[in-house]
Amino acid sequence: MGRRTLVAVTRPDGRYDCRIAHWGVDADPIAQSRPLGNDWTASAVLAAIDATHDRLVVLDGSVRTYTVCWLDPTLSDLDDIVLARTADPDAFRTWWVGRKDEACRALDSNGCDPTTVRCALLASLRNHASSVHCPDDASFLRGDR
Repeated sequence: MGRRTLVAVTRPDGRYDCRIAHWGVDADPIAQSRPLGNDWTASAVLAAIDATHDRLVVLDGSVRTYTVCWLDPTLSDLDDIVLARTADPDAFRTWWVGRKDEACRALDSNGCDPTTVRCALLASLRNHASSVHCPDDASFLRGDR
């Protein structure tokens, strides 16, 4: 299974050169990705991400990895995401996929309200990740917050 990853390389002027990797990135995000576009704003970077992405990697002197977490339990709104930062993105992704599967099963089998399930997912996520960022706030791209 692919691990679609958006790589945002910070430029000195505060804009971003973006790259895409369909099989994820590890040690060398530049070598493992291909160019997608230059001179993007922070808002444009975040607007490019939806639930079809697995991760966002930001290169700004360091490498910061954010997991894309799809909150919509009805699996219909690809833009209903948040970005989560943890010390171990692989372990976190495994946990998140399991948690999301549980939530979707609860919605299907118990007839739970989708809004309630989504809120529970977000609360669980905030308790498990070191930071959680909504895609309408690009401020975290300018430094780890």
